[in-house]
Amino acid sequence: MMRLFELGRDLDTTKGRERWSLHAKRRWELPGAECPRCFHEVGIVGHDYPSVDLSELPQEHEYRKAREASWDEYVRLRDLVRPLVPAGALLLPGMGMGPLVGSVRGRPTPMVLEPWWQLLAQPESVERLLAAGLRGINPQPTALKVGRDVPPMLELELVAGGDYAPECRPTPVGEPCPLCGTQRTMTPPPHWWLDTTSLPDADVFRFREVPSVIVASERFVEVLRSMGGDIRFQATELAPPASREAGAPV
Repeated sequence: MMRLFELGRDLDTTKGRERWSLHAKRRWELPGAECPRCFHEVGIVGHDYPSVDLSELPQEHEYRKAREASWDEYVRLRDLVRPLVPAGALLLPGMGMGPLVGSVRGRPTPMVLEPWWQLLAQPESVERLLAAGLRGINPQPTALKVGRDVPPMLELELVAGGDYAPECRPTPVGEPCPLCGTQRTMTPPPHWWLDTTSLPDADVFRFREVPSVIVASERFVEVLRSMGGDIRFQATELAPPASREAGAPV
């Protein structure tokens, strides 16, 4: 059975990693919006699609500035981009599209989570992931300005997939909203694992229920470990309590 891990930032400040910082935003995004039926402000961090190009869309300028909009306005803008996003993509208020635009100061490590829901890598690191035959590796260019001796940064566009194992699944509260589809649930358990029958064909992906969570296979984690250097990751195994290990540093 394939072991799965949740990737996270390594917060050990005692490590002597090089100092660097990222200042960037997504080129385009859907506006935020509140459902007028259930009053839920729909939107989840992590639903970004860097491969989506809106430059040929006549309404492109309407996606340039982060803002709040009425529900009808959001629906209009959402439906305009629907043909341009990957199949199966979840369209939600605040969803980002296109490359990251901004600047990098200093020299990032080979692969970074910055913030914790964006997986960035240097070209050599992507080549190593691809050479290892890992599935779901979809590198996209960024529009980040870097120093003269710093390699260009790429961003991995991740598919969304997976579901809680039945024994971990949060209990629904009431019925889904007929307008926006939001289903309120009880808080999920602090320790959870995945339903293995729901996994996408990928060694790294976003957890569909919580898209800011990035899940990786043991093979992906092993390649990260083999890169050496100061890789800013820690990984926690997603497994039932009987077989769960303590957080394994990568």
